[in-house]
Amino acid sequence: MYKEFYGFLEKPFELTPNPRFLYLTRSHREALVSIVDGIRDRRGFVSMMGGVGTGKTILIHSLLNRLDEKVRTVLIFHTTITFADLLETILHELGLAPVNENRMDLLHQLVQHLAQMGRRGETLLVIIDEAQNLPAKVLEDLQMFCELESKGIQILLVGQPELSDKLRSENLKRLRRSIKTRCQISGLSGAESREYIDHRLRLAGSSSSRIFSPKALSLICDYAQGVPRVINTLCDNALLMGSSSLNKKIDVDIVREVIKNMEGPPPRRMMDSSTAIVRKCRAFLSGLRYLLKKAPLIIIVSLLCLGAFIFLARRHTEQKSAGIWDIRSLERPYVDTESLPTPPPSSSMAAVGRQYKLSEMIAVRKGQTISELTQKYYGVVNETLIDLLLEVNPKIADVNLIVVGQKIKIPYITEELLMIRSADRAYKIHAGTFENPDSARNYSDHPSLKGKKIEVLPRKVSPRETWYRVMIGKFENKDEALKTISLLRKKGILPAFGTSKN
Repeated sequence: MYKEFYGFLEKPFELTPNPRFLYLTRSHREALVSIVDGIRDRRGFVSMMGGVGTGKTILIHSLLNRLDEKVRTVLIFHTTITFADLLETILHELGLAPVNENRMDLLHQLVQHLAQMGRRGETLLVIIDEAQNLPAKVLEDLQMFCELESKGIQILLVGQPELSDKLRSENLKRLRRSIKTRCQISGLSGAESREYIDHRLRLAGSSSSRIFSPKALSLICDYAQGVPRVINTLCDNALLMGSSSLNKKIDVDIVREVIKNMEGPPPRRMMDSSTAIVRKCRAFLSGLRYLLKKAPLIIIVSLLCLGAFIFLARRHTEQKSAGIWDIRSLERPYVDTESLPTPPPSSSMAAVGRQYKLSEMIAVRKGQTISELTQKYYGVVNETLIDLLLEVNPKIADVNLIVVGQKIKIPYITEELLMIRSADRAYKIHAGTFENPDSARNYSDHPSLKGKKIEVLPRKVSPRETWYRVMIGKFENKDEALKTISLLRKKGILPAFGTSKN
């Protein structure tokens, strides 16, 4: 790891949100103040919007540290759910067992609990991250909460700009009017980008002038276009490359190489240039003039017909081929869950017998990283979710490097996915993956796992990085394993379903 090589106290450009590294621009500061005031004054629904990677999630984590202790919070990060699922999750986070799966009964149960909280002087804040992914029906049902504002519940919708488009729907007029506080997060300016890099490096015990050359710093800021997540990805990979080549200072050549690796090879040209086409036309006309002078008319007509036949046949073949191999088709994600087969078990050491079902197969686009894909499809980034992505994509040998056009499988995150069947037909549970073994060993002291065997297994995620998996078991049958997984999930110590509380 480069942390020791550069003498950092900790890694300064981790993609996992860490409120300690929060850098408040003017738009971040204004948003945070507006949200805190909106919650304190109970102004109804609150919304915060910003582009991908602009720092919304880290701002949420900072918000949680600023709220009054009487404000109970529930964070919803997986938004491809039904309204009943949403209510069940809220009840689970409040320590309640849902009465049944009927949404009206679940809502009534929540209202009753809100009344109890009110008598204790408590209120409830439900934060829905990546709210732009909520199905239209769930957004409509969310309007039921408009009547519960007086009961002590508030909703914070956090999402990308397309959330605004969804809220313009005629069916969501009531929800739109209930949003009394609206915040917008913008990208960093050039000066803010430089200050952001220096801010994170100073917290890690260094500085930007000590680590990056002026030209390298300028290239990073220009390429990132004010998006903190892209800055983090670039800087992290540059430090990794710099340490492997024993460069104490990152120069512009290292940054260029990182950008080149992130973007992948340039696409192959799919057609001739205009100059080449002109040359071919001229050659064809010249040959035709020669034939008109030298050959009888019947021969010329025959040759032209043959040429036309060959041209049409070749054109048909090229069109058919382009439909499969055209580079542009690789840039569009596609979903075909019905036809996706369950793949064979992975060959990695800790995952013998893991079964999974894909939700999507995508092609990497310019600037995307494994962490960004994890955030996009699961609403949160942690080592466990990244590990699961690597598990089903064994061709990725380095967690820090994927290339444009590379096919990536996106699995459903289910309780069954965490079960691993061994050769003796028993089961183990993949509880979580962590950057260091100390975090992983915290499981051994958890009361829910008393008497269970806990293993900490190394997991190589790059040529220079090792993470650690926590394996629990064994369990004699599937039902026993699922029961334990369900219990751990309710306790909030399965990072695959959110941040670990262990």
